[in-house]
Amino acid sequence: MYKMMKNSPKIHALIVAAGKGTRFGAECPKQYLRIADHTVLEHSVMSLCDQRIGDLTLVHAADDSYLSPILSSLTATYHAPIHTAIGGAERWQSVQSGLQSIQNLGASLDDWVLIHDAARPCLPKSDLAALIDVIVRIDAGDEKGDAAILASPVVDTLKFAMNGMIDHTVSREHLWQALTPQVFRLGELMDVLDQVAKLDLMITDEASAYERFGKQVRIVSASKMNMKLTYTDDLLLLEMIIRHQKTISG
Repeated sequence: MYKMMKNSPKIHALIVAAGKGTRFGAECPKQYLRIADHTVLEHSVMSLCDQRIGDLTLVHAADDSYLSPILSSLTATYHAPIHTAIGGAERWQSVQSGLQSIQNLGASLDDWVLIHDAARPCLPKSDLAALIDVIVRIDAGDEKGDAAILASPVVDTLKFAMNGMIDHTVSREHLWQALTPQVFRLGELMDVLDQVAKLDLMITDEASAYERFGKQVRIVSASKMNMKLTYTDDLLLLEMIIRHQKTISG
């Protein structure tokens, strides 16, 4: 099993872009839809511009024909080297493939991997910086935790319903909406995903896998602007956020 070693933090970014987006109903995977003159994926990549990130791995589908036309532009624009890897049938399998690729490129098992959704193009730079700050403190032993994720507190009233009828109201106290990026030690996450495969577990994100094995995942409170493209109505909202972010950044 992987054993954590003490060293200065090295952070590798990983974007999962292998989804087909069949539920979305577009002619192409949703990460390749265009918003404000660029694809959703391009916006998501550029949202990860922080000098403390050493490189970026894009995990894509084996039959992806959309990445190649934009890859050279991304490589020229992004502040660090960009690598690619082939994804799997499930999200966690795509993450697993990306982790293996990062290790093959020479990363230490003690390095950190920052995982972001391809369909979250509006990550505020301040949220990314706050998340990395927490990882730096965890790495130095100044803060407890095995990993960290961005999340926002649930503010709406939640209803549990069956057959279209409300059964009861769910207390939103202590409830958080998980976002990305989520950050983990490379070796530790590889071990956890190996266990997910062996036990045939169903997980919705990497943090949920950590929870299953009793690991501590620290929450970093984040902006609701970091929304995920899920429905067609989201496109207009995302475009408004992106244009606002460009205005305030100059």
